[in-house]
Amino acid sequence: MHYKHLLRFFLPAIILTGVYFSSCKKNDFEDTQLADHSAEFAFPLFTTTLNLKDLMLKVLNDTLSGDTLLVNPDNTMTLYYTGDVVEKPATDIFADFAGGIFPLSDTISNSPIDTIEGVTIYRADLTKGRIGMTIFNVSSDTLTGTLRIPQMTKNGQVFVYPFVAPPLGTFVSPPIDVTGYTLQSNSNTLQFIYAAYKPNGTRVKVELSPGIPGIYVAFENLEFSYLEGFWGYQEYSLVRDTIEININQTNLVGDVRIENPKVTMRISNSWGFPTRGKIKYLSFIGQNNEEIPLVSSVFPDSTVDFNYPSYAAGEVGQTKYTDIYLDETNSNIAQIFNSQPKRLIYELDGISNAQNDQSIIGFLTDSSVISLAMRVELLLEGSARNFGAEQTLDLNFGDFGDIDTTNIEEVEFKLVTENGTAVSTTLQLYFLDDAGQAIDSLFTGEPRFIMKAAPINSEGVATGTTRTEQFVPMTAARFTRVRESKKAFLKTAFTTAQDGNIPVKLLATDQTTVKMGIKVKTKF
Repeated sequence: MHYKHLLRFFLPAIILTGVYFSSCKKNDFEDTQLADHSAEFAFPLFTTTLNLKDLMLKVLNDTLSGDTLLVNPDNTMTLYYTGDVVEKPATDIFADFAGGIFPLSDTISNSPIDTIEGVTIYRADLTKGRIGMTIFNVSSDTLTGTLRIPQMTKNGQVFVYPFVAPPLGTFVSPPIDVTGYTLQSNSNTLQFIYAAYKPNGTRVKVELSPGIPGIYVAFENLEFSYLEGFWGYQEYSLVRDTIEININQTNLVGDVRIENPKVTMRISNSWGFPTRGKIKYLSFIGQNNEEIPLVSSVFPDSTVDFNYPSYAAGEVGQTKYTDIYLDETNSNIAQIFNSQPKRLIYELDGISNAQNDQSIIGFLTDSSVISLAMRVELLLEGSARNFGAEQTLDLNFGDFGDIDTTNIEEVEFKLVTENGTAVSTTLQLYFLDDAGQAIDSLFTGEPRFIMKAAPINSEGVATGTTRTEQFVPMTAARFTRVRESKKAFLKTAFTTAQDGNIPVKLLATDQTTVKMGIKVKTKF
């Protein structure tokens, strides 16, 4: 799960990158002072106005499909991220019932169904598998007869297999397909009944020697569509996973505070018997590789009982859900997220029928699964100070790339922002050559503020618009080099209103207008 996109709503790059060169629309640059002198020429680059909601949707289009942006009735926005689903299919359990060998010590033999400890099977519907029969005939007579398994039926007919075993030899049946058969037993046993006859009609018991069976039946490669029975107390491994997290997507320093983050753990369960989840490990790994255990009152004794479909209620094939909500009132999740963790590691085991209730009949189907998904819910509200972002942009100076610079004394970029959001931004732009190396930068020295935050009210909502102008001079020699660039590297750092000291809300209706132009001064 890549949480590095979760806080991209803060990034000023969504203000500038969404419009910077790539989505430019040329209009008259609304400042005639740029052309007051005959030896100066003003060239507009773009003017654009974007709503914060549109900017957010553009960011989400560049991220994982699990991101969802919801505009609330009060125009606040909530970002949801649903991570990868970790599953434990019932077919992993079915593998423990794949087959078995049954020696027939008498003409009627009862053998327990080969299951895992604590499980009693009452019914099993077979979708694949084979049965085989081996007869060691040490007599000098040909033996004919049948093998019958009363608990194994298909379309209402009991399984019966005829055989002919030659004298003084070993008879091995061809593989017998058991697809479509149903095994049913109230006592977790199968009954094998054989009748073997000599040519004179005498019925005999087949033995290698006294007390040593001469007939063996084997099941192999069994697959099931349905199992029904009693699942006793049994512990088994469910899921283990590591989720990479990266709130700050760069190596820049910064401090982010998130207001009341919420995490929902959803367990989807179509296993038809009681299952208790046992949390073996659940910790975040911090920036310095420190372990930060998740502590919550919703996990008494580090366990949680899953809702499950009930056989008694006729819920075979249904899925039941267990939702666990973590927030600042019942866990240390806020503390964890505000430490900017980089990894989450968790391991979960399952315990079947933890109460060991003998009256519960359970089931599994070949599509039964227990899955775990995590969803993070972040209201676009919080605070940040000097939080960093980096991005590479495409550049295109268009007609300005062909201007004769022989008579140009200097070039001046003008940036105008009319900001209705509660975020201010510093920026530095590096112009890159074809090899990705920096040719020059927009600002000389340290980055500058190019956009100041709008005023806010006591609830952290922007209440107006702040206009900011920046003039960035550049010599003709520098411009000659810069205009050849096709790429730029943008480094930004942003701070929410009042120097990041209070949380703010970002509304879908917030908007920002960004204008950029170039003023060229000639020698004439």
